[in-house]
Amino acid sequence: MRKRPTPRPLLMAFSFFAGLLLVLAACGAPSPGTGQTGSVGTPVKGGTWTDDLFEEPDSLLPNASSETFSNMVDQTLYAPLFYGDASGHINPGIVTQLPTQANGGISADLKTWTFHLRPNLKWSDGMPLDARDVDFSWRLWTNPKFPAGNSTGFNLITSTDISTDNLTITFHLKQAFSPFLSVWTDALYGSPLPMHHFQGVAPDKLLTSPDNLNPSVTSGPFMMKESKPGDHYTVVRNPMYYRAAEGLPYLDSIVFRVVPSQDTILKDLQAGTVDSSWFLDVTKTIAYQRLTNYQLTSNPNASNFEAFYFDFHNPILGKHLEVRQAMAMAVDHQALIDTARRGEAVPQCTDHGKAYVPGYQPDASCPKFDPAAANALLDQNSWVKGADGVRTKAGMRLEFNYSTTANNLWRADDELILQSNFKAIGIKLDIQNYPASTFFGPFLNGGNPSPATGG
Repeated sequence: MRKRPTPRPLLMAFSFFAGLLLVLAACGAPSPGTGQTGSVGTPVKGGTWTDDLFEEPDSLLPNASSETFSNMVDQTLYAPLFYGDASGHINPGIVTQLPTQANGGISADLKTWTFHLRPNLKWSDGMPLDARDVDFSWRLWTNPKFPAGNSTGFNLITSTDISTDNLTITFHLKQAFSPFLSVWTDALYGSPLPMHHFQGVAPDKLLTSPDNLNPSVTSGPFMMKESKPGDHYTVVRNPMYYRAAEGLPYLDSIVFRVVPSQDTILKDLQAGTVDSSWFLDVTKTIAYQRLTNYQLTSNPNASNFEAFYFDFHNPILGKHLEVRQAMAMAVDHQALIDTARRGEAVPQCTDHGKAYVPGYQPDASCPKFDPAAANALLDQNSWVKGADGVRTKAGMRLEFNYSTTANNLWRADDELILQSNFKAIGIKLDIQNYPASTFFGPFLNGGNPSPATGG
């Protein structure tokens, strides 16, 4: 089962929180890392926040990376059209309102979407930020010469209309796509790039330009002050930020320290030399819980999720519905949650997170974990176990490749559980993992969209 850019998902998924987060609990006294003060829950203006960033970002330009660690810095540098909050809802960012069918922002057939941008938006260099930047960005991201982290949804756009005041953009899609709003949400994928700054740069040269890890024109609450790849990135308050008049951001600066391992993060937290770290190793949860000057948090309403997808170019997975059904019944969701994620997850049985509006189906039912029924289904369809325990039929063998990101302990645990689950019904998984930059880059984007199966 190799992931592809636009696959049809198995009818099951696992909604995992966006990673454990440890933040220093403000106790009315300066914190070890930065000197922030104040009671818990009380924002304090000023100061520097220090965050341990596990793994080096490969790009700090919106949609030039799909790595979580790039997202952490991107969120400070770029203002997205929409942003997700802790409750799992999407909110207006640099747009004036959420488009809905009621307000005319979404057509009944889900093929026309209209976004209204706030007036007087500016880039950090003082130039106007408007619908022309949004239009430039999706066209760049779908350019085959630009290695976009995500093109899903953007690649459905056939044309756009921009109002005469450059504050409204209407997208026309070639087919209905209910999560179109979500692809413009948050900074990793949903923030426009400055057209005036990049329109003269060839798409295939952007990731080798100085701006790749040291953006000079941004739109978010902060802008880059110091970029030292492999060591740290320091961002400072952006006076052109559209909410600057409200006194935002509260902080003067943030220092993202690049660290070599999760062990380093734990040592820094134990020493109290940082204020936060994110996307923590769930295998160290007990050690994190022992820290007395930090608060361990996770978001049960995270919009992201974990799932596995089928490559329907594979003749077995593409044409034999009973194999996919049996695999769905063989997955032990609770073991994935309890063992691989140390309880930091909830089951989800749709390929839309809660923030995908419209699209999320809260009442979608999960396949029941029933290995006996899965075995019976394969037996009934003449898939016979051989001496090695793997089923075959008419020269076809139920053995598949399975890939995800390398150097990820909890996903490695997922794989071991799934291997065991499928072995119990006569299916063999061969694991081949890749670095995140390779997996979400040439591996996924190098494939062809999976064909429809009709089932």
